[in-house]
Amino acid sequence: MKKLLVSLAVLIVIALVLIGRIDRTPIHSTEEYKVTMDNVHETVKKLNKAIPSQDTLLVGWSSECIIPKGEPLPLAGYGFRGPYRMVRDSLYARAFSFDDGIRESIVLTLDLMIFPIEVRKRLETKLNTIGLTTDDVMFSATHTHNGMGGFDPSAIGNAAMGLFSEVGTNKITEASFKAIVEARKHKSKGSVGFLKSESPEWVNNRIVHNGRKENSIRGIKITREDGKNAAIVTYNAHPTNIEMNYWILSRDYPGAWVSYLEASDKIDFAAFCAGMVASHGPADPNHNHDCFSRLENMGKVLSDSILNIWDKTPTQAVVNTIIQKTPIDFRPSQVRIEKHLKVRDWVFRSASGGLEGDITLLKLGNINWFASPSDISGEIAIDYEYDKLVKQKNEHFMLTSFNGNYVGYITCDAYYDTLESFEIREMNWVGPEYGAYFGDIIKELIEN
Repeated sequence: MKKLLVSLAVLIVIALVLIGRIDRTPIHSTEEYKVTMDNVHETVKKLNKAIPSQDTLLVGWSSECIIPKGEPLPLAGYGFRGPYRMVRDSLYARAFSFDDGIRESIVLTLDLMIFPIEVRKRLETKLNTIGLTTDDVMFSATHTHNGMGGFDPSAIGNAAMGLFSEVGTNKITEASFKAIVEARKHKSKGSVGFLKSESPEWVNNRIVHNGRKENSIRGIKITREDGKNAAIVTYNAHPTNIEMNYWILSRDYPGAWVSYLEASDKIDFAAFCAGMVASHGPADPNHNHDCFSRLENMGKVLSDSILNIWDKTPTQAVVNTIIQKTPIDFRPSQVRIEKHLKVRDWVFRSASGGLEGDITLLKLGNINWFASPSDISGEIAIDYEYDKLVKQKNEHFMLTSFNGNYVGYITCDAYYDTLESFEIREMNWVGPEYGAYFGDIIKELIEN
């Protein structure tokens, strides 16, 4: 009996050490919210003090393959998988340099599931050698679920993205840095414009049957005086056309989209950045059972949507290009065990490194491009009516995911206690009301 009581006591102590209750303090009343809103106001001050450019914009771009030779890297996507067995299409780092004569802003997107935190950290040192910092870079990824893994040394990273590879991580870092260097080296006078179209038939709400979805195709049109043109495009559907039983490297539909754009007579270079993908999956109006035909068809339709509006999309040559990053102050992590219980924060921090991130804003003329340290849902943009807010200022809005940190899924707060999907339960690491938290940050930055 005594042994039983001792065992029960030990189990209770272990449970108390490892498990806590979900913090449901209203987010707007927290110190973290106040600190972050102070950070937002500091960002606004910096933007308002920025010296306007009077020079013609200089733009350059470049790409580099990120696949290391002879290293059997694991696949990242659909949970833990082993090494890839073949390459269907190569994976790249694609970089753009926008120089307004006063400031230089870099866009860097990778054909990976997320932008690796470890790669971002390593790039900081390398960028310092060419007069840049990671504060000058808008990070993104295509979110392909058939890209390389092995780039996250944390316990969670090893479990979710495959065993850490120094060779693979170093290759991604070196290729990213070289793409940035080459993009800067080949700048030429140019202009930029905002691309926007709709494609509702190729995206669905993957957590609510017939639920709301943000259908937009958004992007940046780039033209140069040397006759070269480029595009940065974004869409809100997860790149999950290829099923998990194919152990191949592929860019999924973003790769097909980019290839079709570059094969046209209008665009020489293109890149994709994952949009508001949380709660959004790919659809197929043709009901094609072959996943490779499906992704090719999707890429072609999305490409045509851009090409059809290309010529009538105006551009500006004299624009300001400014990147500002607003740090987010996070409450202790809230990885749920059940409705009211969570893993204690010290456990999560030990396994992952903890919660850290910012809302990145790239202002490119009248384009407000925001990026989140997460998967973020297009339903938040619908709720906050961001397009309506920017229209009042004769500006444009776009929002992408995976900006160099990662804090899980940010979805509508109404789902937190009503849905039991993987996105809402296992992949929400921050707790309730963070849809409103992130939504408020972006809204304040737009309005002020």
